[in-house]
Amino acid sequence: MSELGQQVLKKVSSSLAVEGFDAVVGMSPENAPYLAGFLVPSQKIIRSRLVMCVVAANGDSRQVVSDMEESYTRAYTSMSRVRAYNEFTETPMRALAETLKEMGVAEGKVGLEMDFLPAQSYLELVSLMPKTKFVDAGSFFFKMRAIKTPAEKDTLRVLGHTVNGSHKAIATKIRPGMTEMDIALVLYDYLLQNGADDVLQLVVGSGDRSTHANPYATSRRLGKGDVIRVDIYAKLNNYLSDCARTYVVGEVDAEQKDLWGKMLEMRQDALDMIRPGAHTADIYKAYHAKSVSYGLKPLNFLGHGLGLGLHEEPYVGRYGDWVLEEGMVLCIEPYVVLTEKNCGFQVEDEVLVTANGYELLTGYDGAPVLAVLK
Repeated sequence: MSELGQQVLKKVSSSLAVEGFDAVVGMSPENAPYLAGFLVPSQKIIRSRLVMCVVAANGDSRQVVSDMEESYTRAYTSMSRVRAYNEFTETPMRALAETLKEMGVAEGKVGLEMDFLPAQSYLELVSLMPKTKFVDAGSFFFKMRAIKTPAEKDTLRVLGHTVNGSHKAIATKIRPGMTEMDIALVLYDYLLQNGADDVLQLVVGSGDRSTHANPYATSRRLGKGDVIRVDIYAKLNNYLSDCARTYVVGEVDAEQKDLWGKMLEMRQDALDMIRPGAHTADIYKAYHAKSVSYGLKPLNFLGHGLGLGLHEEPYVGRYGDWVLEEGMVLCIEPYVVLTEKNCGFQVEDEVLVTANGYELLTGYDGAPVLAVLK
């Protein structure tokens, strides 16, 4: 059992009774790995192979998986026991119902991911367990995952340093005439050799493609004057990075330099407001006001939470308001699209909320530069 999994299970089981649950079931590709400490390989590619992680208030924990994944699960899970089902002869819900009964919560209050569980599966489960009170566990999982454990912080810190270094590798290895795909290859090579264990997606958009939110790398060649926006979604122990930089092929002109300076100023203003007790709405309002004063068009959000999901609560945005707490991890990302010039600029860094302010998990070695590729 990994330290990462041990800390999460202890935190979740000790919180269940306080929140009024007898047990909770994590089933999504985010919450099942959160509880188990690892991702079952086929969970994200075979829809019917439901993975169910059950944690009870008494500390008992079980993982229910297809028998095709039983050996792998037993080797890596942080859960106390594993229950396998035959995907051709037994439904996942029947296996889950038997597990919940064995754990003594058949007449208790059990939290489910109502936004993930298929309606047909939910109806089957209710019919199998008519005395169980099933309720939505969405807010519970948000509350648990928003405040990172020490092991989660360490994981995100290691990954942040790796991603920070991968951006520097682009600046030293990519030249005009190479392709977006060459950038992706440099990133894959650096990330997997320096701490990441997987890459969810690489955003690489050059020229007019830099105006799109999440473009994949293509065979497009980098030409003089191109603006290139690169955002990296790497993974370590299923936790994600989200760190973006902007590059220019050739020379940076005065307008680009001025814009980048304004973006760094907005970035720093937001960072300076991050501390326990700060309101995300206040941070966004300050960013919005400055952006408008510069004649820029701000997006609906400046930042978002990060962890097992790419965009998690709390959002630092136009809608909603969250109070920051120590242990939260955010991404702060001033992002400007100049449609009339067919280019987009972005700087994004990962931030851990600390007792007295913040710790940069990326961009910790100085304000990000508008790197020039020559």
